[in-house]
Amino acid sequence: MEPARPSLLSVVEQELRVRVWRGTLVGTVLVALTELAYTFIDYGVFQGALLLPVPRVLHLLWALLLLGLLLVRRSRLSLRALEACFAGAVLPFLPVFALAEHAMTTTGLVWVPMTGHRLVMLAISVLAPTSLWLGGGLIATFALEAVVLWYGLGLAAHPGVRSPWEPWVTLVHGGVALAMLAYRVRSHAMELKLREARAEAEALERLARLFLAVRDATNTPLQTLELSLAVLKRRHPECTPTAEAMERAVRRLRSLAQRLGSVDPLVVWREGDESFDADAMLRHLEEDLARELERRRQ
Repeated sequence: MEPARPSLLSVVEQELRVRVWRGTLVGTVLVALTELAYTFIDYGVFQGALLLPVPRVLHLLWALLLLGLLLVRRSRLSLRALEACFAGAVLPFLPVFALAEHAMTTTGLVWVPMTGHRLVMLAISVLAPTSLWLGGGLIATFALEAVVLWYGLGLAAHPGVRSPWEPWVTLVHGGVALAMLAYRVRSHAMELKLREARAEAEALERLARLFLAVRDATNTPLQTLELSLAVLKRRHPECTPTAEAMERAVRRLRSLAQRLGSVDPLVVWREGDESFDADAMLRHLEEDLARELERRRQ
């Protein structure tokens, strides 16, 4: 069983990497679309001023660069690299949000502050790689910036602010995002354990079928040897010492075959398995082994 374990673990790790890649890809696409939309929104709100559109365009280009990296090196990026890509796509929101809140204080418009912080924290809880430290750190960073901006810009006394419950509402959103992230990470960890257990059970069943195939394939030759030895001893008594040595070897093989049969409870017999073909089973196992070796060479 032990030689098969690294292969099983590699399968589970590959599934984890693919899932993290998908979440990072979707998150990066959403970042690019959000910044594209807000570039036009800010251009209209600030009447052609480029203070905010320019940073948003730079963030958009950076997100597109990361998106290209994710697509081009899809199968070669490690988990650490994928986590770095996700953090790299999200963190530029921090200076952009700070500039946006500061710019709004100079317009005389009415607005609800920290909206971007709340949306990003909830998005992180859904799309962040399954690492509580990374996702939790990002959520905490955005929540902390919201508090700093609220008190640093004096938004509580600003006449245009229509959210008297800040920064507590944003902190509540952060707490909810952390809870959602923790639940998702725990659920994913349990799912991976179940997948690994299932893969190990399937590997054990394949190994048990191999043992049974070897046992069934050796039954007929052993019976032939036993009958031949009996005939040899009866017709050629002078060969008795040699025949006895051969009998001991046959008994050892017979004992080994019986021990191989002890794995029968591990096999889940299905309809059609009553006609168990040992040679066909061995051929299938050889084909599976050849495919696995070819996959590892690649």
